[in-house]
Amino acid sequence: MYAAAPFIDEKTGAQVEELGAHCISTEFDRTGLNPVRDIKAYFKFRKQLRQLRPDYVLAYTIKPVIFGLRASKGRNVTRYALITGKGSGFDQSTFKARIIRLLVKRLYRSTLSSVDGVIFQNENDEEFFRLEKILNSDSISTVIKGTGVDLNHYQATSKESKRDKITFLFIARLIREKGIPELLEAARILRRSFSNFEIQLLGWIDPNPGGIAASEIEELHESGLINYLGTTDDIRPYMNAADIFVLPSYYNEGLPRTIQEAMAMSKPIITTDHPGCRETVENGKNGYLIPVRNAEALANAMQSFMINPEQIESMGRESLHLARDRFDVRNINQKIFDFMGLTDVQ
Repeated sequence: MYAAAPFIDEKTGAQVEELGAHCISTEFDRTGLNPVRDIKAYFKFRKQLRQLRPDYVLAYTIKPVIFGLRASKGRNVTRYALITGKGSGFDQSTFKARIIRLLVKRLYRSTLSSVDGVIFQNENDEEFFRLEKILNSDSISTVIKGTGVDLNHYQATSKESKRDKITFLFIARLIREKGIPELLEAARILRRSFSNFEIQLLGWIDPNPGGIAASEIEELHESGLINYLGTTDDIRPYMNAADIFVLPSYYNEGLPRTIQEAMAMSKPIITTDHPGCRETVENGKNGYLIPVRNAEALANAMQSFMINPEQIESMGRESLHLARDRFDVRNINQKIFDFMGLTDVQ
């Protein structure tokens, strides 16, 4: 088994090798728009794959799907695409964004026309690809909700029941489409009446156009409006210390992994009634769904936990129950293997 990703560092490579997969380090730039660089990376990767001669290839995220599946095309190679959301480019209205969107759709259409199957993480994305004719009418596709989480790895440990303050944790790339502006405005609204809460941000600064500058994050941290925790290789201590997980995203999500992890660690969820996010919450049972781009609704949902903190435990238990039912990685993997025609792989 081989795992390919851009610019794999020594530490990551060692961790992947421990899992039983050999690493292939590619040179694709995740956010770059330099076609010359991508073409060079494509030909290098194609050469690597021809030496490996794989039987099956599963690619996910935009560049691996478009370039990776093209590079792996050949005799007796079975190829599948996993679409983990459309990404922000399909919503932006600038001239540059429209040109990029047109190009991406054409590249998607060309690549996906010859693959053996396409996996989506929510029904909305599958419907979009069909309506936009990115998929052919005879293309084989399915919806498998989530990538799944290891329920043995993501477990909550006991906490003191007494709370001096309520802690809301946000984990994501620090881009505006993840709902950060609305989260900041909700914090300002709540500060008018409450002081016993903290909003924590955990994630890396992203160079995408929607990214929030490091200087802005630092200023917000210094003001006390939010507590920026930086980045980490292990979210579990931060998740365990928090009370509620919040992701007010309107990004074109597949199905956010961080929400799945939070549910596995018995956290109530506040997220948006938006494709990919809404699949994780039964409103009022394991958390709250709010309208997108609505800071007031977000503040009200957060306030609910401050007024009725007993919901934290009860909704957290429901999250764990739903995670076990929907997002156990063993079940998700088996669904993927079944779709790919691979049985008894685990």
